[in-house]
Amino acid sequence: MRWLDALPPRFHAALARCAGGEVPANVALMQLHADATSAVEIESVLAAAASACAACAPADAARLRAALALAREHPQAFATVRAVLDGVEHGGDAASPEDGVARWAAVFDDAVRRSPEGSVALYALGDPALLRAVTDDVVSFLRRERLLGSDRDVLDIGCGIGRLESAIAAEVRSVVGIDVSREMVAAARERCGGLANVTLLTSTGRDLSLFADASFDLVVAVDSFPYIVQSGMSLAEAHVGEAARVVRPGGRMLILNFSYRGDADADRADVARLARRFGLGVVRNGSRELALWDALAFDLVRSAPRSR
Repeated sequence: MRWLDALPPRFHAALARCAGGEVPANVALMQLHADATSAVEIESVLAAAASACAACAPADAARLRAALALAREHPQAFATVRAVLDGVEHGGDAASPEDGVARWAAVFDDAVRRSPEGSVALYALGDPALLRAVTDDVVSFLRRERLLGSDRDVLDIGCGIGRLESAIAAEVRSVVGIDVSREMVAAARERCGGLANVTLLTSTGRDLSLFADASFDLVVAVDSFPYIVQSGMSLAEAHVGEAARVVRPGGRMLILNFSYRGDADADRADVARLARRFGLGVVRNGSRELALWDALAFDLVRSAPRSR
């Protein structure tokens, strides 16, 4: 991609991923927003990139133009993404799991006040309609895998504003969402008001001791494990072990993004190790399954006991 040479280096990685189709346009925009100084700069860079590769790589140029069109449709996105990112640091490790949990509870209490949609999915660009589309993308995957059903009980670790709960409530027997952020849980309760089979709880973030053994058919964590991992690998290990405890035989644990370390192989190795430790089978170990989000899917199953 020699056409990148004429563009600011800080944008090269995001532009290359967008042009090559590695990430959808909304995710590329989120990444560009993280390094830009203004919405105008993002539009200028995308226009220049599309022009630079139009002759040599027309398919790449078409993807960049699609991202440019999306940027122009969401002029509010820069302010939303910057406001949330200014309060969230994805690098480094917490001093202790307890410090990590307390820090993320405070961060997301603040983030949900700034932008409810942006606080749970920056790649939705602060757009409720785009957030619904991304959530529907996740739900479609759950349907394809037959993880939903009127006889299924679901636990959502890190429920945020309750977007998954409201989307799947009609398709399951019950869904419980937990989060360490009281403000997130309050927003989720407002969103899910009137849904009798939805329960939303503030958790300690240390374990799943609120729940009895074999209580759920599916334990899902949508972009919440990166914050658990950043709080300490021991905390991530505890959550996988607890998930193995509370899920029923034959039930699944689905993690969408294990960490933000930028090392997919390390994530796959850690998940495989934890699966072995807690007696879980690996259905997927870091595959991409979604159209509107570049999350890696880690799909684990608790084996059913052998009949005698």
